[in-house]
Amino acid sequence: MSAILAAEQAARRRVQIRNNMQHPSPPSLGSTAAPVGGRIERIARQTLLLAAFSIPFSTALANLFAGLTLIAFVAALLGDRSLARALRTPAALLALALLALVLVGATWSVAPPDEVQDGMRKYAKLMVLPLALCLCWRAPALPARVLYASLGGCAVLATSLYLVWLDSMPTSSLGWWRVGDMSDPYAFRNHITIGILLSFAACASFLLATYAQGTRARLALLGVGVYFGAPILMGNGRTGYVGLFIGLFALYLLRGRVTFLRSALVAAAMSLLFAGVYMVSPNVKTRMDLLVTEVSQNDATTPNGLRISFMKTGVQAVAARPLLGYGTGSFSEVYAPEAQRIWGASPETARVRHQPHSEPLLLAVQLGVPGVALYFALLGAIGKAALARRDPMADALALLLAIFGLTSLFNSLLWDPTEAYWFLLLAGALYGHCIRQRATAQ
Repeated sequence: MSAILAAEQAARRRVQIRNNMQHPSPPSLGSTAAPVGGRIERIARQTLLLAAFSIPFSTALANLFAGLTLIAFVAALLGDRSLARALRTPAALLALALLALVLVGATWSVAPPDEVQDGMRKYAKLMVLPLALCLCWRAPALPARVLYASLGGCAVLATSLYLVWLDSMPTSSLGWWRVGDMSDPYAFRNHITIGILLSFAACASFLLATYAQGTRARLALLGVGVYFGAPILMGNGRTGYVGLFIGLFALYLLRGRVTFLRSALVAAAMSLLFAGVYMVSPNVKTRMDLLVTEVSQNDATTPNGLRISFMKTGVQAVAARPLLGYGTGSFSEVYAPEAQRIWGASPETARVRHQPHSEPLLLAVQLGVPGVALYFALLGAIGKAALARRDPMADALALLLAIFGLTSLFNSLLWDPTEAYWFLLLAGALYGHCIRQRATAQ
C-alpha cells in the first residue's frame, strides 16, 4: 500500500514540474526570487555604477557611461522582459509621462526649431530614472553601491577643490576641465552644482554615521561629512549654503526625536551656526551681502536682479497661458522682449537665450499647469516611497529629495545636465530599493 502511495506522489510531482516548465509564473515586483539577470544586465549595472561615479566631475564620462548603460539595458531587455516590470511603478510612470508631455509640447512651441530640439534633449534625461530603477529593483546590493559610487565621485570633486586652494590643481591644456583659484575656488563644475552635490554628500555621510554600529566607523563617516561640507562654506556658491542648511535640518527630521519645540530649537541652533559662519567666512559674508545689495537695488543687469526679472516675466507668462504654456524650449523666446528692453544698447547681451533658474517656473512657462503637476507628482511619488521605510537607503532618498526639491525652486535642475543626471540616477536607484523592500514586506 505504501509503495502505491509513493508512486502516486511521485507521479503528481512529475506532473507539477512539467506544468511549471510549460507555464512558469513571473516573479513579483520586489520578490527575492526574481532572477538576478544575465551577463548583459550585469554589464548594464556596472556601467550604471561608472556613470554614478563620473557625474560629479566629468560630463563626457557621465554621458558615455549613461549611453552604454542604455544600450546594455535594451539588449538585456530583449532577453528578459521581466526586467521592465518596474516601469509600472508610480515614479517611473510619472517620469515617462512628463517626458511624453515635453515631446508633445514641441507641437505648439513658440520657440525656434533649434531651441525646441534643445529643450527635448534637456528633458530626455528623464529616461535615466526608470532606467536606473529597472536595473536596481531586483538587485538588493546595487542601490547602496550606486550611492557609494556617487559619494566617491563627490570625493574626487571635493579633493579637487582642496587642491585649488593649495594652488596644486592641474589644468587641462585641451580645456577638458575648468579650474578656479583661491579667490574663486571651483573645479570641473560651477558653484551651484558643486554646492548641491557636496551638500548632499556631506549630509548623506552624516546620515550613514547615525546608522554605523561601531564608534570608529561613526567617527570616520562624520569626518568624511566634514570633508565634503568644508568646501561649501569656503566657496562662493549660495545654493550650497542653502542646500547644506536644508540637508542638516532634513537629517534631524529623519533621525531625531521630532517635536515642535525641539524642531524650533534645532532650527534656531542651525541658524546661529550659519550666522557664525557668516561672520568668520569672508566668502560667505561677501556672497550674502552681495545678494542683499542686488535684490534691494532691483537692477536687472545684476545676477540677482536678473533672477527677479526672470520670476516676474515667468509669472506673467504663466498667467497669460496657464493651461498648456508656450511649448517646449520656449522660455528664452518668451523672455526675449524683456531682454531687449534691459540690454537694448548691447545687442550681443540682448540675444542671450535665458532660462529662469527655477524648475517649476520653467516647466509652467513651457507646459502650463500639467507640466508643473507632473513634476510635483513625481517628487511626491519618490517621497512617499522614501518615507514608507526607515533604513539608510530610504532615508538617503528622502534626504536627496529634500535638497533637490527645495533648491530646484531657485535653480533649473532638470534643465541642467549634471544635476539632472545626478538626481535622476540616484533617485531611480534608491527608489528601486524602497519599492523592493515594500513589496517584500507585503
